Amino acid sequence: MKHQWIWILRDYLHATLYACSQIRGFSTLWLIAAPVYCRLKYGIGARDFTIYQLPRVAVKDWAQFLKNEPFKHVLASQASVQGRLLSDDKFAFYQHCMHFDVATPKVSCLLCRPDHEQTTDVPQLHCASQLVQYLPDGRYFTKPRSGSHGQNAFAFERQGDKIMTAQGYCNITDFAEQTFQLVQRGITLLVQPQLVNHPEIRQLTGSPHLSTIRVVSVIEQGEVRAIGSFFRIICGQNQTDNFCHGASGNLIAAVDVNNGCLLSTKCVCNRHWPVMTEISRHPETGVNLQLFVLPCWQKVLATVAGVHKTMPFLKTVGWDIAVGPDEVWVVEANWRYDIDALQVAHTRGFAPVVQPFYALRA
Repeated sequence: MKHQWIWILRDYLHATLYACSQIRGFSTLWLIAAPVYCRLKYGIGARDFTIYQLPRVAVKDWAQFLKNEPFKHVLASQASVQGRLLSDDKFAFYQHCMHFDVATPKVSCLLCRPDHEQTTDVPQLHCASQLVQYLPDGRYFTKPRSGSHGQNAFAFERQGDKIMTAQGYCNITDFAEQTFQLVQRGITLLVQPQLVNHPEIRQLTGSPHLSTIRVVSVIEQGEVRAIGSFFRIICGQNQTDNFCHGASGNLIAAVDVNNGCLLSTKCVCNRHWPVMTEISRHPETGVNLQLFVLPCWQKVLATVAGVHKTMPFLKTVGWDIAVGPDEVWVVEANWRYDIDALQVAHTRGFAPVVQPFYALRA
C-alpha cells in the first residue's frame, strides 16, 4: 500500500509539472492545481490529464472526456454475447469474413495444440517440425487468436533454413521451437502473409510493416455511420503499429471521417511520462503529415459499412482497416475499442458523439 501511494504521488508530480509548463500568464496560474481538481471533479487521473492535454482544452469541455475502462463496461453491458465472442476470436472473425465475402488477410495456417484443433480447411500445425516442413519462403505476420495491443504478435521472413525477425537471423528449427513454446502455453497463433500498405502510406512511414486505420462506426436501423477515426503510424523498427499512449514510439493521427485528411499527428518524446507533442512531419521520412490524405478513403468507408451490416448485433464497433495497393482489408473488429485513443488523437472528449447511443452517465 505504501508503494502504491508513492506511485500515485509521483504521477501527480509529473502531471503538475506538465500543467505548470502550460502556464502562459497570471490568468493560467490555476493550472498548478489542475490535475488534482480534474481528479476530484471529473474522476480523470493524472496520467489521463496529461495524455488528453487538458490544459489545452477549455475547462467547460473536460466533462466530455470519457474514462476508458468505465466506457468499456458500458459497451460490455450492451453488446450481445454473439458479437463479443465473434470479435474476440480472431479466427472466428476471419471465418465470418470469408462467409460474407469481406476482404480480410488470409490465414495461411493455425499453430495450435491438438486439443485446440478446429473444424476448418485451414491447415493446423501441432509441432515445430510441422511448421518447418509446411511453411514456404516468404514474409509473414503472426498473432494470437485472442489478444490485443500487439501482445505476442510478430513479423518474420523465411529464407530457406533461415528466419529473419526484428532481432536478426536465426535457424528455422530454433525459431519454430521458440514459437511453439507459446503454443504449448495454450496460445493459438494465426500465421498470415504479411500485408503491404498502399505506396503512399509506405512513402509516409518508410516501413515495410503495416500501419492501420481505426474507424469507429455505429449502426441504426440498418444504416452505418462512421463517428470517429485515427491512423496509427509506424516509426523506427517497430513491427506493429500499436500506439500504447506513445510508449511504443509510434505516432497517432486524428482523421477527418468525411475525407480521410489527417487533422493532427502526435507522438510522445518521453516514454516514461506521456506528454503529447504535435508534429508536422514524419520524424524519419520527412513527409508532410499536415497535407496527407489517406488513399482510397471512400472505399474505406464503404468497406466499414459493408462489414458492419454483417454484424448488426453490435451497435458500435472499432474496425482496424488496412489500405493496400489494390485492396482495403478489414483486419480486426473491436467491440470494446479504446475510446481514449480517439480522444488523444482528436484532443476532445467523445461523450457528445456516443451519448445518443449509450446512457453514459445514468
